[in-house]
Amino acid sequence: MPRIAAFLALVFLFNVPASLVAQEDERPPISITSPDNGVTFAYATIKSHSLVWNKNLNMLQAVVTFTDGQMNQGQPNDDTHEFRFPGVTFDQAKGVFYATTRDGVVIPIAHIKKALFFNSIVPYPNARVRIIYPRGNITVILEAIPPTDPAMHPAPTDPDGTHAVDIKSTLQ
Repeated sequence: MPRIAAFLALVFLFNVPASLVAQEDERPPISITSPDNGVTFAYATIKSHSLVWNKNLNMLQAVVTFTDGQMNQGQPNDDTHEFRFPGVTFDQAKGVFYATTRDGVVIPIAHIKKALFFNSIVPYPNARVRIIYPRGNITVILEAIPPTDPAMHPAPTDPDGTHAVDIKSTLQ
């Protein structure tokens, strides 16, 4: 059972909220591209990924394991990489990770989730970690928007579940 819970937590960890999809010319207030790059198998798939706090470096890291299991006919090979996110701070008393925007706004990005046998770091809904690996070249980006951003809150709906649209105002 703990393995299933850990797997589900990892799957949830890197899901992309629709509200964080930015247009080409817009970037979220927090966008930290890891200074660490990596190279893996050209046709790799992500086997596992997690966020960890490195106490020695005092830094948040993404640990990503790639596999060539789908393309390899023999024994699958795994390839694990670590990616640092400089600028992320950790409030140990609250168990919350923060990043600061260019304007000095502090945004919570993740928190420690305590489980029965282990603790994990889970991003808040306003944050995501993108793993980009075209042809095996790996880049990892941490993005976040303020939790109060209107994109985090859906528009009000009518009781029947449809959006109210004033057609006269849209035609003017």
